[in-house]
Amino acid sequence: MQLRSIILYSKSGEKRLLDFRLGELNIVTGTSQTGKSALLDIVDFCLGRDEVTLPVGPITATVSWYAVIFQLADTRALVARPAPRGAARSVTNGMLEIGADLEAPELADLRINADSNQIRQQLGRRIGIGDPLAQAAPGSLASPLSANLGHAALLCLQNQDEVASKRGLFHRQNDDAAIRNALKSTLPYFLGAVPEDQAARQQELLQARRALRRAQGELKSAQDLNRDVESRLRSLLEEARVHGLIEGDEDLHNNRAAITASLRRATSFQTVRVTDDEAQRGRELALGEQASGMRRQLRVIAEERKLLTDLQAEEGGYASAVGRGMSRLSALNLVPDGFPGEQACPVCGSVLDEPDPTVADMHATLDDLSRQLDAVQTARPHRERAMRELELRAAEIRQQLRGVEGALSVIAEERSRHAGLLAHAETQAYTRGRIDAYLTQIDAVGSGGDLHRLEADVAIAQRVVAGLEAQLDADDAEDRLTHSLSYISGEVTRHARQLRLEHGDRLVRLDVKKLTVVADSAQGPTELMRIGSGKNWVGYHIAAHLGLHQYLVANQRPVPRFLMLDQPTQPYYPSDMAKRSGRLEDLALDEDREAVKRLFELMYQVTASLSPNFQMIVSDHADLPDPWFQACVRYNWRDGEALIPQHWIDQQQAGA
Repeated sequence: MQLRSIILYSKSGEKRLLDFRLGELNIVTGTSQTGKSALLDIVDFCLGRDEVTLPVGPITATVSWYAVIFQLADTRALVARPAPRGAARSVTNGMLEIGADLEAPELADLRINADSNQIRQQLGRRIGIGDPLAQAAPGSLASPLSANLGHAALLCLQNQDEVASKRGLFHRQNDDAAIRNALKSTLPYFLGAVPEDQAARQQELLQARRALRRAQGELKSAQDLNRDVESRLRSLLEEARVHGLIEGDEDLHNNRAAITASLRRATSFQTVRVTDDEAQRGRELALGEQASGMRRQLRVIAEERKLLTDLQAEEGGYASAVGRGMSRLSALNLVPDGFPGEQACPVCGSVLDEPDPTVADMHATLDDLSRQLDAVQTARPHRERAMRELELRAAEIRQQLRGVEGALSVIAEERSRHAGLLAHAETQAYTRGRIDAYLTQIDAVGSGGDLHRLEADVAIAQRVVAGLEAQLDADDAEDRLTHSLSYISGEVTRHARQLRLEHGDRLVRLDVKKLTVVADSAQGPTELMRIGSGKNWVGYHIAAHLGLHQYLVANQRPVPRFLMLDQPTQPYYPSDMAKRSGRLEDLALDEDREAVKRLFELMYQVTASLSPNFQMIVSDHADLPDPWFQACVRYNWRDGEALIPQHWIDQQQAGA
């Protein structure tokens, strides 16, 4: 499969057709930002990739469909993919047409008739790759990985970030672990070292080994269970007796059947159902509130009694003081009638310098004190009666309170008994559950049936693993892979020497496990990432991919017969002026000029040696004056020429 044409369809219905020569080196040269790098993204997209990696700009603003015409061995294949809508970043459908005389259709003729999986499946089958939608192994949660066109495309594309990378050799290798694992799994198949479904069988073997370990674990658990089943049954029997699930204390003499029967009866034991009495809880609440009210009443009575007691003490002191006053005034009875009054002494009758109160005034005071004392004595019986009433009321309330507290005590005792019954019922239920779970485990083990079944499962799993291991003969596959890599390493070493790469004078080999190039050096094996300079990284990428495709073509392996490179000379054209012209004379160093020329000479020579079975498409700034180079130039995008015609951009801007 080689690339015949790339077609872009504008939103207004116009076509941009780019044709490429089959079996030759095709060069697209030009200045920056003319769309050269987008060619590889378009081909990647039309090979069935869902993610759209085209740069946002004129191409995404003006193009509605992307299409590629592939040349197959005896026919052509048209793959067209619609541009993503809105902010979408992926497309999963497209159009696939097969025909010997296919040409670029009109926009109105494009239609959706397949998804990306079907496109890869049908194109892959036509170049000799099997079905990418291999069925998963029974019981597997993951689909087994089988080689498909998407994996083959990883060997045919090198964008500008990849061709000069020291950390990855293949397309999208550094995207994620899944891509790296896919490359490692499918490369041996594409090199012819293992069958097509090697990766799928590896997955089946992995699943079979997991199933074997699982069956062995289940068998061991069953054997362990069967070993201590007697002692465990006996222990559960005693536990059932302790908790009242089994009546009687007869000795079953380690009779497994009898013990099991007793335990089964224990699992059916009906525990006395203990329910919570809502009425009793309501009565307890009411009694509690009643008792609280009685205690509040007793506190009020006590406060009233204290008040009366305080009044009694105060009245006693007052009455005593009044009595003393009356005693002092009782001498008035000795004063004779007709006593002269305030100016005479009541004893001797002499005239006083200071007049005293009259006898009448003192008699008035004595009468007032006498009335007050009578009032106090009159109030005392009422107070004593009130005290007696309070005592009687307090005694009555205390009697009622003792009755309420007695009722609450009875309820508390009932609740305690209820809680004990509930806890016992829960313990019985827990024990029944443990017994039932264990009996379920040993149902089949008791007769040995489950052990026999598990032993048979392990034997079957062992045979499946052994069969898959026999199909995946590691030694035989390793020998074939070593042979393939030896051929490729010879070609890569020869190319490295021609390009005069660092360490290229020694053996250089392709490492399919680490997905890199390894060169022998005086210090030992040196991986690509430990070789300095972007110029060496580009050189080793080109040498490795050319050597790989030489092997694939020579051995007719099912990989597309083209290699696309984007900007392989980028380390040599650092200045904008050099990039615009692409001429060798604008490079600062003579050795850089020679190195660029050697790169294109190598690509030209290898493509010519494999013609018509191999095609190269290179997008680059370089525009060498050599006749052979100019003969390979298909498009030169300078002086206003570009992938997207200017009037497409003008139409889009006018419409916006």
